[in-house]
Amino acid sequence: MTRLAFPFGPTAQGRSSTVRYGDHAHVRQMLELLLLTSPGERVMRPDLGSPARQMLFGPGGDATAIALDSTLEATVEQQLGHVLDLIDLTVTVVDADATLEIVVTYEVRSDRTVDETRVRKDLT
Repeated sequence: MTRLAFPFGPTAQGRSSTVRYGDHAHVRQMLELLLLTSPGERVMRPDLGSPARQMLFGPGGDATAIALDSTLEATVEQQLGHVLDLIDLTVTVVDADATLEIVVTYEVRSDRTVDETRVRKDLT
């Protein structure tokens, strides 16, 4: 079974890009979408999303990063627990670059291989 790829785009043949359900590319794309979607942003799935984008406009610091870390762990396990096993999730606020970095290490359930995804957003 295939799904539309993220970000959406055409292939060389002019068709929509797709990925196979549950493979590495699909799991990574779902993880990025979950981390960058605000709760309530999706009309048909108001519970889908994480507060990562909201943190961009809030106060920074270690306490906020720790709170976001635990919230994201729960969100990833709840929303994507059927396709991955979460190994580690780290949230870091880099003051020098004014960026928020989220590093997620996980095991893909379809073939039991470990992968890592990094998401960086500018805070400015």
